[in-house]
Amino acid sequence: MCGMKDLLNNLLIHRRKIKGNYGRRPFSLWLKVTVLPLLLGISSAVSYGQSIQTEPNCLHDKIICSWTGRVVGIKTPTMTASGFMLDKNTLVTNKHVVEDHTSVRVKFQSGFITKAEPIPNDHPADLVILNVFDAEAKFENEIKLASEQDQDLRVVAYDQGRRGARIYAEGSYAIHPDWEKNPQARIHSDLFALPGNSGGAVLNKAGELVGILASGDGNVNEVIPASLIKNIRDRSSEEHRDVFFKRGRAIRRCADLLYESASINKNPPPDVLTQIKDFCLQSNNKQLLDQAGQLLGKWWMFSPSQMFLKESLKLDPQSPNTLMSLAVAYHLDRDYVNEKPLLQKYLKLNPSDPQGLRLAVQVAGMLRDKKFGQEALDLMRIHNPNAVELAEEFLTSSFGDQKP
Repeated sequence: MCGMKDLLNNLLIHRRKIKGNYGRRPFSLWLKVTVLPLLLGISSAVSYGQSIQTEPNCLHDKIICSWTGRVVGIKTPTMTASGFMLDKNTLVTNKHVVEDHTSVRVKFQSGFITKAEPIPNDHPADLVILNVFDAEAKFENEIKLASEQDQDLRVVAYDQGRRGARIYAEGSYAIHPDWEKNPQARIHSDLFALPGNSGGAVLNKAGELVGILASGDGNVNEVIPASLIKNIRDRSSEEHRDVFFKRGRAIRRCADLLYESASINKNPPPDVLTQIKDFCLQSNNKQLLDQAGQLLGKWWMFSPSQMFLKESLKLDPQSPNTLMSLAVAYHLDRDYVNEKPLLQKYLKLNPSDPQGLRLAVQVAGMLRDKKFGQEALDLMRIHNPNAVELAEEFLTSSFGDQKP
């Protein structure tokens, strides 16, 4: 079974993946600031499976294809990403794309480039509306919001390689949270996306807007629901300027600190820890909270690591990546009692994940919990049968002569 060294390696891989804010820094700043988002998809710490990369037939899917005219590329001094036009004068993207910059450059599908300025808001979601100057926008269809919790979702976003809008392959799986209980929760899906797609439109099969892509790990990606756009508009005005740009600065400083600190193997300077805690908590950004927790776990600082991950779970209790990260942090801390309920919840969301099943078997053995061990073995027989024999040997050894 997986030992402590292997689990630490898994944690490090998972940390690199979960950064996942799908913006992309210019190459001149790439090594300085955010190589992490470009490493998405290195391994399958979370494995819902990925769609085959196909694009729709625009003779039949005209509404979906018309979205390429709405999608824009966005460039700031530190990042390139995506957004889309709400109407001829305004667009939407993520706050983590804009950060604390007072203006951004916008590139339309035609190649036309103009400027846009964020309208400050005090909403906690990772979304912002921008005013676009000298916009070149003609839309054949009005935006319709999806009325159902669809499973088959796809992204239309600015593709950095093609330097234009692109329609990506459909996903086949989506977790839709209870937004009344958790207003900052996100949709989690295996839809296809790439670095630079932050702020892209997420559509259902009918071409209705489901949400805005925020982040991901290359396998499970996170989407902010489109229903929040109206709330963002209602809470957007210059009176929120100070709050908005203070949070934007915290987002930028947190992201920079996490990258700059990644090369530290252990014993980080106290001032670095203080700044990470201050700026990452101020960012109130789920993905940055996740990465902060993972980085502290790498340093074997389990109490603050768990604190950050718990803060993330408060925002989004159904997040598979956060549940697994916190479970690994507890495992490395040998706190199997607190790890068990996290794994139970995680395996309900993703029962086929080899790492989750491996951890469950280990926890069952450590706690001498035959019922949980049997549940893990039953899932393993379905999703990872080649690992069953070794798992049974481990549990038999843990339980004595009696098999689970």
